[in-house]
Amino acid sequence: MSLRSPADSIPVSSAPNLALLDVIQKHLVDRVGPALDSALADLDDYLFDRTQNGEEQSMLALREMRRARGEIVQKFRQALLDRFRQLRERQPIGPQPVSGLSLLSDQALEQQLAIEQLAASVLRTHAPAFEVVSKRLAVVAGRKELPERENPLGPAFLAEALGKAMGQLVMDDALRIVVFKYFERELAPALSEVYERCNALMVTAGVLPELRATARVQPVSAGRMRQAAPAESAVPPAMQPAAMAAPAAAEAAPAMQISPADQALFATLLGQLQVWRAAMGMAGHAPGSAAAAGPTLPTSDLMSILSLMQHDASTTFTPSASGEQLSLAAQLRQQMAQSARKLGVPGDNLNLDGLDSDAVDLVALLFDVLLDGPQYDNRIRQKIGRMLVPYVKVAVKDRRMFLYKEHPARRLLNTVAEACEGNRGEAPQERELLNQVDRIIDRLVAEFNEDVAIFETLEQELRAYMAQHRKRFELAEKRAAEAQRGRERLEQARASVQADLEWHRGNRDLPPVLDEFISKHAAHHLVQMLLRDGKGSPRYDSAMRAVDDLLAAFDRARERKPLDPARPLPEAELLAMLASAGCTGDAGEAALDALSDALARLAAGEPALDSDPRMPSQVAVLEPPAPPEPILEVVGGTAGMDYDAAMLERIRKLQVGSWIQLQAGDGHFAPAKVSWISPISSRLLLVNRRGIRVLVASVEELAVMAKLGKVIVREAATAFEDAMHQVADRLQSVAAKP
Repeated sequence: MSLRSPADSIPVSSAPNLALLDVIQKHLVDRVGPALDSALADLDDYLFDRTQNGEEQSMLALREMRRARGEIVQKFRQALLDRFRQLRERQPIGPQPVSGLSLLSDQALEQQLAIEQLAASVLRTHAPAFEVVSKRLAVVAGRKELPERENPLGPAFLAEALGKAMGQLVMDDALRIVVFKYFERELAPALSEVYERCNALMVTAGVLPELRATARVQPVSAGRMRQAAPAESAVPPAMQPAAMAAPAAAEAAPAMQISPADQALFATLLGQLQVWRAAMGMAGHAPGSAAAAGPTLPTSDLMSILSLMQHDASTTFTPSASGEQLSLAAQLRQQMAQSARKLGVPGDNLNLDGLDSDAVDLVALLFDVLLDGPQYDNRIRQKIGRMLVPYVKVAVKDRRMFLYKEHPARRLLNTVAEACEGNRGEAPQERELLNQVDRIIDRLVAEFNEDVAIFETLEQELRAYMAQHRKRFELAEKRAAEAQRGRERLEQARASVQADLEWHRGNRDLPPVLDEFISKHAAHHLVQMLLRDGKGSPRYDSAMRAVDDLLAAFDRARERKPLDPARPLPEAELLAMLASAGCTGDAGEAALDALSDALARLAAGEPALDSDPRMPSQVAVLEPPAPPEPILEVVGGTAGMDYDAAMLERIRKLQVGSWIQLQAGDGHFAPAKVSWISPISSRLLLVNRRGIRVLVASVEELAVMAKLGKVIVREAATAFEDAMHQVADRLQSVAAKP
């Protein structure tokens, strides 16, 4: 196995990290020790069943195993503690075992082969996790590398420790192999949790956080399985290790791409969850509950409890948005304890397995932050809260939900959130959509029986239903973008023409008739020419020359000089300007006469008229349709803006299609989509779920609104991812409190 980072780039500390080694040791001993005890218990049951058939050899083996069982577990545990002590004390790695098989007895040879087969079988499933955990453990131990047989987390070391623990135990060779097979079955799931927890712990502690595995799970080929079958046929089916079937199951499962970001986030969550529990004094249990006592509740019993809750109409959860309610994690634990008593499970607190406890608390925290958001009213929170128990069941059975963006359960939650965000049922289409969400959730609660296929079916149904409405909304969104685009082009053209006219006009004090003509009719005509042909086009330049000729005529008239014959008024162009504003025919000729008369009065030394009835009083300007009344007003002014620089950078990174949360006038938050970004002003057009324009603002204005609490920018693109980020932030903030 190799890593993307070269070996010589792995940092080596001058001294072991004793605190981390202690925690890693505890995780390993707490999981692998019980796994061995469980394997020996299964072997005891197997031998006892054999004695019922009158097999004397099985009776002797059972008696010997019961006598030595405690000693085996104790020696095995001591081997783990001794190895960690050697790592802490930086003792040199001992010599590797002799590889010459000819020097081994038949019993030792059989045991050596069993150790190698156990290690190979477990690594077929856990090679990627073992690869990275080994490199990180070497850094924690202050070593460049740890050989597999000297690595306390390695299956080869653990199998060898078991062989040494059995020592000189009088036992048939075939029975020794059976012990290894039973241990292999228990070791595979135990190491899965150990590797996951230890990797998360070391990543949180900053040990090679960017390290990625290059090893992959190795599927078992049919030919290889056939070759292995004769050797394994001696082991009863009940004793076959589950790890043998795991690679084939993984090969048959649908391929889903894991996101490195999700992988890192999930590892961080697991690490923070442990720190958070320690900070809250919970020891893995909900806030406010006492430490659990008694044996660990099996996963099968936990699923039975959750199934009872799923179909119990009295099971309800109240999100803790108001701060007056217990967290959903605490409420969930209470409901689970009540349902457990109905099934005859004693105790007020359920002592869950570490993986199960993580799944329960993470899903509860995820729903807690999801439903705390201001984009949902209480009715919507109750709807989505009904999905909590099915999602806990999914997390207990399939932790891939936290790792794969395309997981069916994850996609369904995102789609339900999309349908409910900002939806208060005000329009008929909104009410229909909420009713459809109700039907989807009813079916999930009624039909989910641990098969995640129901999530995919329901998500596709809801997505198809929403697609029917989305087409109409997309048309409205397109119209809003086109209207805003036209409005900004018009504003830009008017500003450009106004600047040109001011430059050409200079500081001339024009009489009212000429001033009105240039500022209204000529300006409108030039705007049209700019929009149609562009600035600098022949038609635009021709119109601007006509304005210059009119201004030149005014200059001569002001000096009481007659019109220059070499530069007469451009009547055709002036009539075109009047015509573009709706003044045509006789009205246009009359307006042109009014301009000529105004110049003649100036040349004769007569005072200019304040107004001339021959000039049209209004200009027929074609404007784009006015936008609907916005839910939010554009932030006025840009001077003295107060905003957070980091938030400004986050808003700058928003792209077309990104969603944020905007506060409306009634105080409610609703999702808004970046529908268009102006290439002219760089302002963002935001529309709601129905494609209706709600706000046009610059990134600076949005940053100001964010500081005022009127804008919320999501951490991620979907509701599920955003909630996971918020859970991480919440756990971090709680753990950081003194």
